[in-house]
Amino acid sequence: SMEIRDYWQVITKRWWVFVICIIIASGAAYGFSRGQQPIYRSSSKIYVSPARPDLGLTLVIKDVIRQYSQQILSDKFLNQVNSQLRLDRSAEALRKMITAAGTADNLAIQVEVDDPDKKAAQKIAEALATAFIDNHAIDMAPVEPRDRIALKIYDETREGVQNRPQTRVNVMAGAVFGLLLGTIIAFLLEYTDDTIKTSEDVERHIDLPAVGSIPWLNPSQSKNTGGINGQKH
Repeated sequence: SMEIRDYWQVITKRWWVFVICIIIASGAAYGFSRGQQPIYRSSSKIYVSPARPDLGLTLVIKDVIRQYSQQILSDKFLNQVNSQLRLDRSAEALRKMITAAGTADNLAIQVEVDDPDKKAAQKIAEALATAFIDNHAIDMAPVEPRDRIALKIYDETREGVQNRPQTRVNVMAGAVFGLLLGTIIAFLLEYTDDTIKTSEDVERHIDLPAVGSIPWLNPSQSKNTGGINGQKH
């Protein structure tokens, strides 16, 4: 079995394999990332709060937040945004680029929109959140003020930022893959290489210690030095 020293020898001897694999894999990941269409993400956070500090009402809010998240993605609001912004997209197409997730602990709903146009992502996120809040206010009108649930947007919806592709992450993942591939190739080459080059190779093959080595001289060296005994023969 190979020891730690043997592993290190393989790494130092086959270092060029690691370098080539890392360069190729990282370059491929970079080229793939650059070839993808950039997708920008804009988000709008809707805060859900009770009209009064009541534990029972707060518990009710935690239960309805998930329901609110599903309602935001209904055809009713998607079609409203589509008409308002003149997007000329179907409700199903809009739904594929939008996510809405409620967090009961923070009493908030995060609406995220992905779009190739950073400004369009911002407008859609803002319009969708506003449409839902306005409709919610109408639904809350018949309810007693002390029992109402309020929805507000405190943070301004900002222009979308690039979400995909994540070039740096992809290149780093490519480098890691190249390192793993290089390791496999290096040890495969070492495993298939049965030539004996060093005294350590001799000891490993015959399980006996090497007691000496014979230097190699090419014919020109032998002629210049006058042979082994310093005399011409």
